[in-house]
Amino acid sequence: MTPVYGDQTAIAFKAPMAVNTDGAPTSYHPDDPAGGKGLAINTICNGANAKLPDGTVLDWRKCSQLIAAFNQAKDHWTEPGKPKIEFYAVATKASGVPCTISSGPHAGYFVSTTALAADPSKDRCDPAHWLDALTVPFIIYPGAENFTKRGVGVGDLAALYNPTNDTVVYAIVGDRGPRLGLSEGSIAVAKALLKRSDDPKSRRDTYGYAVRNAGVVILPKAAMKPPYTAERIRIAGEAALAAWGGTERLKACTNR
Repeated sequence: MTPVYGDQTAIAFKAPMAVNTDGAPTSYHPDDPAGGKGLAINTICNGANAKLPDGTVLDWRKCSQLIAAFNQAKDHWTEPGKPKIEFYAVATKASGVPCTISSGPHAGYFVSTTALAADPSKDRCDPAHWLDALTVPFIIYPGAENFTKRGVGVGDLAALYNPTNDTVVYAIVGDRGPRLGLSEGSIAVAKALLKRSDDPKSRRDTYGYAVRNAGVVILPKAAMKPPYTAERIRIAGEAALAAWGGTERLKACTNR
């Protein structure tokens, strides 16, 4: 089990960091539910469950069956007798029909959601309502008691450290989870920690952005308001980390 250290001002740990694509305009596509055709960079199994007509619920643990049910449902989302797709990482209309991007280079993709809204004034079916995992550095926090009892929540600031290349990156807490493991970061966080500039093109590509061991310090008393841009997050994060003890304390706490 990964040790988690903390007090009322911060919570720190070091763990492998998986990549979270939610909020990215390329995250999910109706014609690429497995993320293997060069359209989606994630599988719909990470964004929805399927409920079969007999009441059976298929989740990520039965991914191939879930995808089969998705393909049966996608042309008639609300037709009786068809599997019902229950989206949790894709925005939906009041009818339950998933939102798709209507125009631009990502037209046809599903609108992917995050717990923290980038711009709550925008419609839920507008991608601008949500954080974009490709451009906004954010992390996903577990719902474990170690985190919640210290007040960790969306909008908090965080600092991450990659000891392999001595890189410090600042982020906000933008989503809840992860399902497995302790640490997940947006594609923007992963790119910054790995000093990469390219974006993944498929689910398989996305795996290549994982960070072997990332030190993470979440500062639950430090938060910021939108707009959430990489530069504004960096400025706010640097100030918050400096007030807490700076990069040297970050490195010391996450290298125990």
